[in-house]
Amino acid sequence: MNRRKFLIQSSLAAVAAITWDHLPSQSTPVYKHYKHYKSWKSDNSFLKGINEPVFAEIELDNLKISGTIPQQLQGMYVRNGPNPMFKPTSYNYPLEGDGMVHGMYFDQGKIGYKNRWIQTRGLAYERFEGKELAELKFKNYANTNIIGYGDKLLALYEVGLPYQMDKNLETIGEWNFQGKLEQSMTAHPKFDPETGELHFYQYSFFNTPYLHYYIANQKGEIVRKSPIEIANPVLIHDMVLTKNYAIFFDCPLVFNMSKAKANKTPFMWQPEAGTKIILVDRHNPNKKPIYLKTDAFWVWHFMNGFEENNKIIIDFVYYPSINMESHWQAMLSNKSNLQRIIIDQKTHQIVSEKLGDHYVDFPSINTQKLGQTYRFGYTPLIDTELLSQKKSPNYFPSLIQYDVMNKTHKIHQFKPGCYGGEPVFIPNPNSQSELDGYVATFVYNENTNTSDFVMLDPANFESEPIATVHLPVRVPSGFHGNWITDS
Repeated sequence: MNRRKFLIQSSLAAVAAITWDHLPSQSTPVYKHYKHYKSWKSDNSFLKGINEPVFAEIELDNLKISGTIPQQLQGMYVRNGPNPMFKPTSYNYPLEGDGMVHGMYFDQGKIGYKNRWIQTRGLAYERFEGKELAELKFKNYANTNIIGYGDKLLALYEVGLPYQMDKNLETIGEWNFQGKLEQSMTAHPKFDPETGELHFYQYSFFNTPYLHYYIANQKGEIVRKSPIEIANPVLIHDMVLTKNYAIFFDCPLVFNMSKAKANKTPFMWQPEAGTKIILVDRHNPNKKPIYLKTDAFWVWHFMNGFEENNKIIIDFVYYPSINMESHWQAMLSNKSNLQRIIIDQKTHQIVSEKLGDHYVDFPSINTQKLGQTYRFGYTPLIDTELLSQKKSPNYFPSLIQYDVMNKTHKIHQFKPGCYGGEPVFIPNPNSQSELDGYVATFVYNENTNTSDFVMLDPANFESEPIATVHLPVRVPSGFHGNWITDS
């Protein structure tokens, strides 16, 4: 047996041998302790404070709740993020860190919590050796997003294949659309709420064409694969979906092999190349993409896009430039705001306008409005003064609700010492209104070193939460998550 097979089989056998250990408890909540790994400390700003990894996989029931969990919500909110199991010798945030998912389970007004590492192939190798393996620096961490697709949970990392998990957050293995997908899949696919199609893409740093666009149906079958020509291997983190177009922003953050080999952040900002907006007809695969060039800017995430009066409207978080060096000063140097681009479909003229002045990212909407005219979107606020004080990223002291029609906003301020993350919209079953649901996020309390799961009323956004679920443990800062109904 070769070393590769031995490592995989040994690691799988170790995982299978783990048994549940019910620890005694004198009071609620009830702990179920699954597995604890050796802990460590780091001075890296991305690995301490709110970003410090946790080393126990647990399950909690009978959680304390302030307020009331809506009885009609049946399902789970699950969120992904980097959580290195072994202390890294160097750390290029946000590209690295073993994925860990955190799930909140809703059942007739009761709620539970569970967290699990995503047992990737690379992590299996490192668990066998008991340490970080430098040769696996470019492994698939599966740490960026997690979606529900049919009866599957797919943990996503944009330069690797999805990892399938079950609803107990146990890892099943890599998933490749019945062998029809090779190499990788974006971490930000888009579900069309009207057709149920999954739209996604794949980009490559090595093979031309560097970009491919895919459509998969509700059965998990890829029904379209279209190559898209771009000039250089660039990082493309997110996409836009409208009624007639899949839209990509080719921003000039170019992959650099020499920096990658030197174990540095492998991207260079080349503003002289400008930014290209690529419009791909989602219904006619024979129609050539439309390329529109603008001045250079960067985008991590889009809020939404739609078509109206022969115009394409795209709302996104705009950065005039991007510094990808992995230290808090670099993150502080990056400034953003919510912005709108309007493209005339006949003349291809582009008009830009600000939707707000706040430094923000991680935008979200009620996904029932994805690709359609909408009114409300949500982001955390990035407080630069607080980042300077903490000398560490990801301290978001409030959430913002944007009314993009009226160009106004409201702010929900967390209590002192409490910091949220990406907001998720949880719609009520059979909801008819864009505000019929709840805005929720994990909130870290640095005073207690624990976390809460907070649910807000979007119609009364500045008010006290409808419900706060108190966790006796800390949930580290993470990336993206989604609400997944039982149905």
